[in-house]
Amino acid sequence: MPLRTDGGALRKRRLLKGLTIVEFARQAEYSAHQVSQIELGHENAGPNFLRTASRILDCDIEDITNGVIPRRSPAAARGAA
Repeated sequence: MPLRTDGGALRKRRLLKGLTIVEFARQAEYSAHQVSQIELGHENAGPNFLRTASRILDCDIEDITNGVIPRRSPAAARGAA
């Protein structure tokens, strides 16, 4: 059974990194449309996309497939002081 991508977790992690969908897609070498379809849950990401996304987003593949979302972004933590 293939890993199911949690598009919402992917999107939240991308936003926490401060990346637009276009910036993320360019780094991942995918089209913004493909990334959008994955984030919306219309397409499932393959293993190559998941490896690349986890590298860009500095997380484990399981974080994207299981919907693990960090509690706070580094920017939010700095602003909370």
